[in-house]
Amino acid sequence: MKHPRLLLGLLPLGLWAAFALPDLLAADGGPWSWRRHLILLSGIVALWWMSAGMLLATRAPWLENIGGGLDRLYRLHKQVGIGAGLLVLLHWQLEWLPKTLAKAGLIAGPNRPRGAHQPDFWIDLAKDVGEWAGYLLMALVVVALLRRIPYRAFRLVHKAFGAIFLAGAFHGLLLMPAEFWQTPLAWTTLAVAALGVVPALLSLSGRIGRRRQHAASLTGLRAQPGGILELDCRPASWPGHRAGQFLFVDFGVAGEGAHPFTIASDWQAGDGTLTLAIKALGKFTASLPERLQVGQALRLEGPYGHFDFSPKTAVDRAPAPQIWVAGGIGITPFLARLQALAGRGERADVDLFYSSTGDGSFPETLAALCARTGVRLHRRLSERDGPFADDEIAARQRPGCSVWFCGPRGWGEALARRFRRAGLAAADFHQEAFEFR
Repeated sequence: MKHPRLLLGLLPLGLWAAFALPDLLAADGGPWSWRRHLILLSGIVALWWMSAGMLLATRAPWLENIGGGLDRLYRLHKQVGIGAGLLVLLHWQLEWLPKTLAKAGLIAGPNRPRGAHQPDFWIDLAKDVGEWAGYLLMALVVVALLRRIPYRAFRLVHKAFGAIFLAGAFHGLLLMPAEFWQTPLAWTTLAVAALGVVPALLSLSGRIGRRRQHAASLTGLRAQPGGILELDCRPASWPGHRAGQFLFVDFGVAGEGAHPFTIASDWQAGDGTLTLAIKALGKFTASLPERLQVGQALRLEGPYGHFDFSPKTAVDRAPAPQIWVAGGIGITPFLARLQALAGRGERADVDLFYSSTGDGSFPETLAALCARTGVRLHRRLSERDGPFADDEIAARQRPGCSVWFCGPRGWGEALARRFRRAGLAAADFHQEAFEFR
């Protein structure tokens, strides 16, 4: 599915235009009638987006296959979450702003008699629940986007979205006008809301990803230059992984939960271990050398991701040239791929461009692995030599070539634009979207 956000907007809008808009146009009830219908429409679309956000958070394998990897699903999840927050803001403003302006005498109020309010416990409850759920959702979207909020706080905030979705579904479905239940829009919205209820309950009960969790022990711990910590993990059971995939690791630190890391080694069932290379990029990862010790228990969840060097388009189904570009700790998926090639005794037609800081001693096996596999290594210490020029990398492009990038997002996006200008198909540029907040 190439444009899921467009579908989430156009499908409910199309159903509304087909089944509600004709009656609205025929009635010609003026701006207050339009306001009522737009409040309903914005609420319906917001519910669709919230439900989609909950579904995308399940880490379901079938969704990962459709979306091209969990990293891309989580990027879409973030975009849908922001969109849902904006739709809820619009829904609230359509309800609150005209009414407030009319009370202040700044605009004409509705031209209809107002009868006495007939109390209805469930209707009043749905209104109150929806109002507070809307306030919380808008606040939590803002909090989730603030990078200064620690990961543990972000994780706890994210947990609340499940409860907010359930409150929003209760509000929206209970307040749906009776006449709307005569149209496919209401029943389709009910089905969409039902799709989000199960993920919401799974999230609140902590069951998302549980089937892919594996107990493990820490068997090796090595400090490397540049604030990098290498961990060797031995899972009690592991389904295996493809080079370039990632996992979540729960170190057992209260409140932190599981963090995502790319696997820096190929999987050999006979050896039974996998390696992680963790860069100290925040307070928690910087504290790991003091927190961890050999022999302690870990919990792994995965593997995830489709950044696995496998053919994606017809042009690269046969062995074809590739360009690998890594920045800093982004070398980890390429290390795993090099190990996989070396273990099978294969050689590859690959140019690897690696830009890093420090003294260049990590990873110490990189040059040897490249020599064994025929990979042409172009290495640059950015503090000493400066960055690679995009033209320098693009000059290695040949017919049938694909590009694999793992590093700073801005660099990757600029490089993708350079390759597109050179005629590379968008499907042949693979960038790991390794941002989960």
